Amino acid sequence: MRRLHLSSFALLSVLGLLTAPAFADRALTSAEKSSLRSALQDMGCRGGKMEFDDGKYEIDDAMCRDGRYDLTFNKKFRLTQKEFEARDERVGRRDRDESAYGSGRKRSRDY
Repeated sequence: MRRLHLSSFALLSVLGLLTAPAFADRALTSAEKSSLRSALQDMGCRGGKMEFDDGKYEIDDAMCRDGRYDLTFNKKFRLTQKEFEARDERVGRRDRDESAYGSGRKRSRDY
């Protein structure tokens, strides 16, 4: 009987570890946001979506002097990764495909 309880406990422990999330996303505290903004400003960057994920701080779509980047910081707010975010220049604008809409040039008679 004791052996059955011990093996049941061991099985439940293993299942509990397998189903628990490793690191869950969480909201940043105001102190964390302030530290990340300072780190961004020191790099000459601004903006972006800040989050804490998998034990590190991430900023998506930060605008830097030379383009848009996804940045990753460690727990001491030191930059560990800077990845260029290539985006289509026309995102959010009216599509100007020449084959569908002409040359895209504006003429005074069009207004």
